[in-house]
Amino acid sequence: MPVLAPIKNIADAQTLAQAIVNTIIEPFIVLDEGFRVLTASRSFYDTFHVNPDETQGRKLFELGDGQWDIPALRLLLETIIPEHTEMKGFEVAHNFPSLGRRTMLLNARKVIYDSSDASTILLAFLDVTERRANEREKAELLEQAEGLLRQKQVLLQEMQHRVANSLQIIASILLLKARAVTSDETRFHLNDAHRRVLSVAVVQQHLSQAEGWMPSRPAPISQRCAAAWVPRSSARAVR
Repeated sequence: MPVLAPIKNIADAQTLAQAIVNTIIEPFIVLDEGFRVLTASRSFYDTFHVNPDETQGRKLFELGDGQWDIPALRLLLETIIPEHTEMKGFEVAHNFPSLGRRTMLLNARKVIYDSSDASTILLAFLDVTERRANEREKAELLEQAEGLLRQKQVLLQEMQHRVANSLQIIASILLLKARAVTSDETRFHLNDAHRRVLSVAVVQQHLSQAEGWMPSRPAPISQRCAAAWVPRSSARAVR
């Protein structure tokens, strides 16, 4: 395995480091212990509309007329990083003068050197404004869909109750008519129609229970069906 030649001087190492920083797509800055900007990526300058002369050597919280003086960012740099060295996905929402309201995910890491007591902080920014907007829109659409589904269930339940009540009324009327007529032929046909209506009611009830539209306890009409059922042969014998 070939061994890479070491960088021979500090200037070349700094050139390489700056080239790596500029290659990073997302905004990226390097801070010293006092939160002064040592260097920043080209994407940082382009995204936040600042230039190197106004940025390097200044404290982060003073950049852009104080646009980076964000309480959540101060908490990250002054409290969390010293205690934990690294923080990923720290979300900050802020109004930036050149960008408007944006939501940023910050990734920060404290770098400690073996040959020095000094340290630096690497800070990367990921703009998730559009992602969060899409997530909110998706959640709203899901909530609307669930609301429509609940309305559909209510309407189906109402329809099932109406159908069940209508079938019960029809069955009751047929039974009353069958008891009132004097003709055996007419009574037989009315009883037959009554049994058919009850059969339809039982099927409708079972379908409703299978779909979860109605409670599983027996409805009065199914009890009536069991009590009033007369075999066809018996009805013919009566005739």
